[in-house]
Amino acid sequence: MELVNPDDLRLVPGESMQAMFSLNPEDPGQVGLFVRAVSEIERANGDLGILQRAGLIRFDDVLLVVTMLKLQGPSEELFDIWWNYHGPSGKQDFRQMSEQDKLRIHFYSNQGKEFIVDAENGFRKFFAQLGEPLDKAPAWTDIEFHRAVRSFCAESYPKDRLWEMIEFSPESKSPGLKGAFTVDEYPGIIPAELKPFYEYVSDLGHCIKIIPSTNEAEASEGDPASQLLPAPVKTVLRCGVRWKAGHPVAPIPFIPGHGLAVPPDDVEL
Repeated sequence: MELVNPDDLRLVPGESMQAMFSLNPEDPGQVGLFVRAVSEIERANGDLGILQRAGLIRFDDVLLVVTMLKLQGPSEELFDIWWNYHGPSGKQDFRQMSEQDKLRIHFYSNQGKEFIVDAENGFRKFFAQLGEPLDKAPAWTDIEFHRAVRSFCAESYPKDRLWEMIEFSPESKSPGLKGAFTVDEYPGIIPAELKPFYEYVSDLGHCIKIIPSTNEAEASEGDPASQLLPAPVKTVLRCGVRWKAGHPVAPIPFIPGHGLAVPPDDVEL
């Protein structure tokens, strides 16, 4: 990742990027985010209400990592920043993001740097869990990465739609990595009727989304899809399923505050 002097940067409206910067000559450097809003930002008591969200999405044979910032309030605006694991310093950059406690966000205008917001690095957990799916995937070139980003954005913009597509936020119990693997890449056999409910989840691995039998009453009273939770494929296949309104129900206990009670040995990452 490029080392920059934040005072020398100039960004065009709507541009956002990541880069390394140093606070002093002895500082080894840290990752910062650099953004320029399209409209003028109104700072209410210095609080911009910045939300963070991230996702891992497969596009063709490239795994795209995106982090997003959302400014709330009168000047609501979205920024998307893309990360290349197989770039010149990609693995180092990902490790830095998984270890860095704070995240400094630099805001720019036509006159250059305007102000800085120091935030908690809500992306730490997300980056810490990316190593395994990224290392398992075939490597790609810089050209393939940038082509994939352009093509995916052409299909997925505007940015508010992209914001809704990606799943990880600092409050998430699981990043829910989208598209890290497909159902056809599962190293076993999944019955055809369960394949539409397949999902890869970072801390649970290969999963089938099911309605836990303890939540069946809630599923009957409302939308059954809202009660779907990912459970390891091994657990689902061993327990078996029955069907309710086209959705699989499995006798897997759900414990409020803890999630599904599944054996750790069933997790396949």
